[in-house]
Amino acid sequence: MWPWTHVAVGYLCYSIACRYSDSRPSADATATVLLGALLPDLIDKPLSWIAGLFPQGYAIGHSIVLVVPLGAGGYLFARSRNRRAPAIAFMVGLYSHLLGDLLFGWLRSSPYALDRVLWPLVSLPPYDRPVIVRLEEYVSVFTGFQTTGEALIVIVGAGIVYATLGLWVLDGRPGIGPIKRALEPSYEEYADRSE
Repeated sequence: MWPWTHVAVGYLCYSIACRYSDSRPSADATATVLLGALLPDLIDKPLSWIAGLFPQGYAIGHSIVLVVPLGAGGYLFARSRNRRAPAIAFMVGLYSHLLGDLLFGWLRSSPYALDRVLWPLVSLPPYDRPVIVRLEEYVSVFTGFQTTGEALIVIVGAGIVYATLGLWVLDGRPGIGPIKRALEPSYEEYADRSE
């Protein structure tokens, strides 16, 4: 999955979970769900693509053997610090990433769809092409579809992103307030500049 699709799926899952618990996503929870949704790739892709420690970009950060207990432990720690909502949001983002990669692998008929989340029990074979070539192929999907399957994956991914953006707006755009406040100069700063 593309990073923005992971973020969209993570937020979508969290927003739906909030609706069932009669709450709304907060700015903190939104930030942590986004971090959780990106974390497996932020760990594994550099370790594979740059450092060459793993044959593919699915290892430590994508491993259910490590991620599921780590997420549960993180939740227990956060709960003891009275930070339950952001911890749940982080877990939703993290676990939705793994489920998304499983689903994406299945949709693309990858023979390694399940193996992506079983490190160190299963080690994936090395990429058959250099990473730069693979990235060029991913980007070329947006400039011309080679197969109907590629077109379908892009259309479904875009649909998920747009639907999630709509839901985020309905949720009150959580997370925008702190960003706006950080980017806007304070009144004192503005007064100092105008003198």
